[in-house]
Amino acid sequence: MTLSLDLIFVPQGPEYQAVKRAELPIPIVAIPAGLTAVEATLRRWRSQQPYRCAQRVLVMGLGGSLIPQLHPGDVVLCDRCLSPQGESQAADGPLLEQLHHLYQSQGQPLPQYSAYSSDRILHLAQQKQDLAQTSGAAVVEMEGWAIWQAFPQAAMIRVISDDCRQDLPDISKAIAPNGKLKPLALTHAFLKQPAAAINLIRGSLQGLSQLTQTAHQLSPHLTP
Repeated sequence: MTLSLDLIFVPQGPEYQAVKRAELPIPIVAIPAGLTAVEATLRRWRSQQPYRCAQRVLVMGLGGSLIPQLHPGDVVLCDRCLSPQGESQAADGPLLEQLHHLYQSQGQPLPQYSAYSSDRILHLAQQKQDLAQTSGAAVVEMEGWAIWQAFPQAAMIRVISDDCRQDLPDISKAIAPNGKLKPLALTHAFLKQPAAAINLIRGSLQGLSQLTQTAHQLSPHLTP
């Protein structure tokens, strides 16, 4: 089967590089980390090509698990996106169905869960568990809601990089307002919490490897 997409959005840095390695036949666009930064970037882009005419888009990247059933390396097809304000928007139905059948035909049926687009980094396991209870979401990420609001036909694939049982280092100060990482602040956060940093690095590497594989599986079926 073939799948028609206009763009794939991926958070900049290692996630973008992981998807780029799959050499997809359509544009892959690097976006900053965080809802506010993505919203500002999209406002600048909307009058430019290829963004002006784009409709069917896919978001790919890493995400955190909010439920015990999801572990690092698991791939999730997000069927709904939730905002920090409690709003909800479903993925594009036909695009979601196509993605579901595409991966199922390759022997990798993807579970479908709701994603929560957080406006802050959740580094404590208890924060993620509480969010699962209050929102009903299974995955937390930081860009999806902004893109789904800007494009009429969107879906999202997230690869889990951290589970809901382990604390992570607090890297909130390592992300600048424009969504770029501050290396020195990131190093400082890792040194303050080395055990948590090891968990984050291990899970991220596992997630990035799976992200490349997931993009590879998509590649032969894509048409612009």
